[in-house]
Amino acid sequence: MRKTYKFRIYPNKSQQKQMDRSLEICRQVYNRTLAERKTAYEERGETLSKYTLNKLLPEWKKENPEYKEVFSQTLQEVQERIDLAFKHFFRRVRSGEKPGYPRFKGKGWYDSFTYPQMGFKLDGNLLYLSKIQYFANFE
Repeated sequence: MRKTYKFRIYPNKSQQKQMDRSLEICRQVYNRTLAERKTAYEERGETLSKYTLNKLLPEWKKENPEYKEVFSQTLQEVQERIDLAFKHFFRRVRSGEKPGYPRFKGKGWYDSFTYPQMGFKLDGNLLYLSKIQYFANFE
């Protein structure tokens, strides 16, 4: 059973603009999540789980309505990336390797997003991505 699909898409200008916007919002959420985890640890000695951070997303969407332009599970997947980055960081610390603390992402350094369970639909030769639109040309 196939668990992952990877498509090469050929977006038009409006689709490209929306995808770029989604990537920028994902980058902002990534940096905000990293800052939240860092602040919680430095100020309170508390380690925030991805579940705790996922609960903050609705509040962040109220503060920043543009976050609603990105599918909710895509934003949760951004927080999953932060969680994995910290897991890898602590694994390297324990094994004595050079740890490499998770870094903030600058413009252009966040270049992919994920639809982990839903928010996409494959219908014949059309691929639909929630909050973006249909793509007729893909491989």
